Formats: sequence, C-alpha cells, structure tokens
Amino acid sequence: MTRRWTPAADWLVTDPAAVDILWHPNKRIHLKPFLGRSTDLAGASAELGVKKTAMSYWINRLVDVGLIRVERTEKRGRHTLTFYRCIADRLRVALKDAPMESYEAVFADFSARWKSTAEQALAGALAKQAPQLELCFAPHGNGGPFTTILPREGEEPPPDDFLYYWARLWLTPEEQASLAAELDALYDKYGALSDKSTKKAPALVHLMHVRVDA
Repeated sequence: MTRRWTPAADWLVTDPAAVDILWHPNKRIHLKPFLGRSTDLAGASAELGVKKTAMSYWINRLVDVGLIRVERTEKRGRHTLTFYRCIADRLRVALKDAPMESYEAVFADFSARWKSTAEQALAGALAKQAPQLELCFAPHGNGGPFTTILPREGEEPPPDDFLYYWARLWLTPEEQASLAAELDALYDKYGALSDKSTKKAPALVHLMHVRVDA
C-alpha cells in the first residue's frame, strides 16, 4: 500500500482547464465522490450512477487538470485498487469570468439543498389550511394558466402557517436599499435567537431580494 498524503484544507483554483470543470454543474458533479474523502473507480462509478468507462475518463481528466490525485493504492487479491481524493477539502474559484449558466447554476445548487424539504413543509402547511383555501386559475399574458392560492369566498383568511410571496415591486434605489437592509436585519435578529439544542420546532426561512434590470 502506498503512503497517504494529506489534502489541503483550502485551495484557490486558477488553472483555466480546472476552472472550466468547476464552472459547469454537469462537469463538476464528477468531482463529488472525491471531495473530503477518497474512493476508487468502482466506488465513484456506483455513487454517480455512470458506467466505469465514463468514470475512468473523468478520473483521468480530473487528474490531468490537478483537481484530484492518487491518495493510495491497495492490493486486494490479484488486483490493485487505486484511490483518488480531491487536492483540497474546499475549492474556491473566481466567478468574474464565468459564463452566464454558471451564475444561474450557483443558485440552482443552493436551492437543491433545500428544495425537497421546503416543498414537503409547504405542502403539509397547505393541506392543513385546505378547507379555507381555493386554487385559482387565470390567464397570464399569452401564457397560462396562472395559478394562485386565495381564501374561499365568505371564509376568513386562515392564520398564516406559511408565507410564500412572489412579487415585483417598483421602488426607488433608496427604497430598494432600505428593503434589503430590513431583510438583512430581520435575518440577523432571528438568526441570533436560533438555538437547536433547546428549541425543537424549526422554521424554514428563505429571504430573497434582487434588482431586476429592465
């Protein structure tokens, strides 16, 4: 067995070929089995659900651009297994020259982490309030139908078990700055009160404010 080496804790990637892989989700996914741990060809192939021939190509490519390297080899019977690991436990790359799809993918990655949990929680909250609500359909521009959830006619709006707003607001730059500052302060206030060890009923919070250029 070869001697192990210790990956860096943090690494800024600047080589264009390596950066290109990290920019694109369909490429960087092949790095996943080697982040923070080591694995061999068979293990990486099984984790990602790809054929060994395809995984072998990506291992060679990741080695060539310096994102992974051989951590160790092990003799098992008549076979020698090669284990690879990422060069660092955390990689960083500047986004200033990234293609637009990379910027969009950044938020897709963030959302994927929470999407399933959020949808299940929202669906459960909606089910509890269903007797007092209606799903309404209407045209939206040339498309549609546009859907929204409203209280049933003659019913009192139910107490908010969830908040789920999408809105386009026309504000001055000063008003936009004020809104962003208030949302930041709101997050800081309740983030400081959060205590997983003593408070057993978590709330999932998602704040978003972005200027839309015309």
